[in-house]
Amino acid sequence: MELQIESRHFKTTPAIQTKITEKLSKLERYFDGIHRVHVVLDIAEKGKRQTAELICTVAKRHTLVAHGEADDLYVAIDQAQEKMVTEMKKYKAKLRTVTRGKENSVGASVGGEAEGEISEE
Repeated sequence: MELQIESRHFKTTPAIQTKITEKLSKLERYFDGIHRVHVVLDIAEKGKRQTAELICTVAKRHTLVAHGEADDLYVAIDQAQEKMVTEMKKYKAKLRTVTRGKENSVGASVGGEAEGEISEE
């Protein structure tokens, strides 16, 4: 899994990078086909709102996106990671093929009558 960290309006510290690496390594438990994760961290005006955005490219080149927003950057990263887990579970469920029992058998007719019977009116 390739990891890119981008920060806007500030410089990332090694502690933040370590936190992101630890959190995103847990994503591989939920889905094996992760190619790349792009993390965008942003601090709004004077540190009021801090956001973390995870853009994950998975198998078959689908893109999953999760946002987290809070007053603390670490909390925003946690929120985004939890939302990404939810997105991955949904995507993985879509990939599974659904097999259902067929209601109509081969010999049954469409009108509800068995073959060979003639209806009397």
